[in-house]
Amino acid sequence: MNWFKISGYLSLILGVVCCISLINPHYLFFALLFAILGFVFSTINIYLNAKYEITKKSFSLGYIGMVLSSVPVIFLLILIIKH
Repeated sequence: MNWFKISGYLSLILGVVCCISLINPHYLFFALLFAILGFVFSTINIYLNAKYEITKKSFSLGYIGMVLSSVPVIFLLILIIKH
């Protein structure tokens, strides 16, 4: 139960940090680093939620963290397509 809560909050925090680090495009490397860590912790959270059915809500913190962690990847893809 503790790993579930910790991984959910960490995925949410890392997702917010990687979105904030996109304010300056020079920090894209750090945003992608935080995004990878956010994906790892959100995957752990989603796995534990699916295995033990801990939350009965429609969205757990892992899903929100995964969406936030995917923002730098989408930003990088947009930069590649535009150039």
